[in-house]
Amino acid sequence: MASDVDTGPRSGLRTFFEARPLLVDTLVALGLTLLSLVTIAGGARDFGSVSPLTFVLVLLQTVPLVARRIAPVPVFIVTFGALLGQGLFAGETFNSSIGALVALFTVAEREPQRVSIAAAIAGAAGIAALIIGRVGLQAGLSGLVQSLLSVFVVWLVGTWAQERRRYIGTVEERAARAEREREQRAALAVAEERERIARELHDVVSHHVSVIVIQAGAALRALDRRPADARTALEAIDGSARAAMTEMRRMLGILGPGGGPGRPDRASGITADDALAPMPGLARLGELLEQVRATGQRVELAVEGDPVPLDPGLDLTAYRIVQEALTNTLKHAPDGHVAVTIRYAPDTLAIEIVDDGGRGRSGVGRTLGHDADPGHGLIGMVERAALFGGTLEAGRHGTGFRVAARLPLAADPSAPASDPMAAAR
Repeated sequence: MASDVDTGPRSGLRTFFEARPLLVDTLVALGLTLLSLVTIAGGARDFGSVSPLTFVLVLLQTVPLVARRIAPVPVFIVTFGALLGQGLFAGETFNSSIGALVALFTVAEREPQRVSIAAAIAGAAGIAALIIGRVGLQAGLSGLVQSLLSVFVVWLVGTWAQERRRYIGTVEERAARAEREREQRAALAVAEERERIARELHDVVSHHVSVIVIQAGAALRALDRRPADARTALEAIDGSARAAMTEMRRMLGILGPGGGPGRPDRASGITADDALAPMPGLARLGELLEQVRATGQRVELAVEGDPVPLDPGLDLTAYRIVQEALTNTLKHAPDGHVAVTIRYAPDTLAIEIVDDGGRGRSGVGRTLGHDADPGHGLIGMVERAALFGGTLEAGRHGTGFRVAARLPLAADPSAPASDPMAAAR
């Protein structure tokens, strides 16, 4: 706990100074200036004899550091020039000023490498010439080596700091770009999900509305002569309409804000728990077939192979493909015969819906291809199959139409097997 308390103020202080580089440089210049003046006042002979010239040269080695990040090269020239001037004119001894080395570090950190190398060579050459000229090579060898080593180390550290700053900048830029791409992918995923839900609405509502239209026509024809049949048709209309409304509320409950578990819909009394109930799968295929049969359409279901547990998304996709295909038969092949085949293979689920054309218009079924205008329903089926790595074919078949899908199986051992034949019975 103490570690967290200590880290917070330090982090805030560092952020404060990083945002104010001029203040940092001013404090550095002021600190080095005070250190040099205190050293002179204490009687040290490192800066030569105490004179106005000494004070001027000492100040020129530290005060310009205030502008070291604004003009690195001019500050280096002034500070190193003052350092060499102090060695030539201000005393008998020579002192390597920290201010001049800070200026060299700034050049190495902020300027191109060719500039920093030239600055380091010029500084080292000036110091070497000064030492050799004043005391000779043999007497001044130790001081020369130390001074040249200091220049090299400072240049090396400054160059490393520049490389590190560039690396950090690159990492931050990549992180920012990755964040932007992540936001774009998230927005695209939301748009795709909304499009998928729109297709769900189309599939569900169009099926139920097709049933309602057909049943309404049957009710009108039977209203006077066969009241019982008219009542049956009206009951089918009522059931289909309620089912369509429930499906719509389920989708809108997912999209709409504020929908929470257990919250009832004011108009219908349906709770959000009902609206968010599991989506249909092949286990509910029997209900779907009974709705279609109630319109007078003859539908046969055949299941080949042993049903296996399906991934919920794959189960929903299979159901929707059958639902959309049957909806199309109601529109284009009324009073016809439809054969639905569900075939379980070891690694594939095959679905086939074939109708004989019924009383539909000749040539209504067209092969799905680049030149065809298949409508939203067939496009939705193709996209659903592709989503699970499957394929879907749709086209004319004799006098009718055939839809065939192949979906790779992804078994879920924990889920109960979907047996559409049992549900249809």
